[in-house]
Amino acid sequence: MKTVRLLVASLALVVAACGGPVAPWTAVPVVAIDLRIAVAPSKVALLQPVEVTLDLFVRKGIEVEWAPTVAKDDFLMTTSERPAVPLFDGTWRRTTLQLKPVRGPGELLLPPFVAKQKGGELAASTPEQRIEVVTSLPDAPANADLPTLVGDAVEPVGAPFPTPLRPWPWVLGGVALLALGGAFWWWRGRRAEVQHAHEVALPPHVRALRELQRLQGSPRATRAEIERFYVDVSTVLRVYLEERFALRAPERTTEEFLRELEGGDALALGHRDELERFLSQCDLVKFAAFAPSDAAHLATWQLAVGFVEATRSDASAPATATEGGA
Repeated sequence: MKTVRLLVASLALVVAACGGPVAPWTAVPVVAIDLRIAVAPSKVALLQPVEVTLDLFVRKGIEVEWAPTVAKDDFLMTTSERPAVPLFDGTWRRTTLQLKPVRGPGELLLPPFVAKQKGGELAASTPEQRIEVVTSLPDAPANADLPTLVGDAVEPVGAPFPTPLRPWPWVLGGVALLALGGAFWWWRGRRAEVQHAHEVALPPHVRALRELQRLQGSPRATRAEIERFYVDVSTVLRVYLEERFALRAPERTTEEFLRELEGGDALALGHRDELERFLSQCDLVKFAAFAPSDAAHLATWQLAVGFVEATRSDASAPATATEGGA
């Protein structure tokens, strides 16, 4: 067994002689997990690289958790890792960290790196490492009022991260845009109200004749379509009576409406018989399941149109149903 171990160790030394990395162990480690560290240099300026070499030995049959990391507030880090190779009675893995300090001047601490056995209690760790971060500026001459640069001295390295933008200008700009948008929509609404106020309202007879003209071509093939036709025509006429003569026609039954008509406008009262005939026809269809012929549909429609034409506010001017609906 010793012969095999020495052979493996010799093989590792031969690989190193051919240009590969050299393992830090010259004899079999006494522990199942061993971790070695090397840091160079230990004194640097801001953003100057520090190389940390971590060598991990793990005995055969053991799995470890290994993910070295450092504080992001102290260092920028890049990682490179060589594949694990056989060494003695286990494997050897080398991980190289390149660290660039972003805080200083002063001393930065590298806490211990730890490799733990998965599901077990074995572990290995490195000692703490201290890295001194120095300034890039030369020392100021004695008794000098102002600092003087000497030789090829460079300016101090700027902040590694840009200063975050202040949010207040953007917030105030957004509030101003919202206020302008609200003022614009308010102005549009006011303008529309003014325009609407200057519009001339359509007379009741114009609206009624337009609706009746539309209903003339509505379908009347089924029972439901016939009933819909009579309900719509009746509604148009009742709304016209309310707007034209201030009669509460839409919310009254036929009998109630005809009684109210007795004390109403003389012009509407003169057409009482026509209104009674029209409303009765509509009631028969709506409530008695009466199914009139298509000729009766047209006659009912013409009765409504004729009443509106005869009682319109400008009745002195000749008009037809088609002209009123135009």
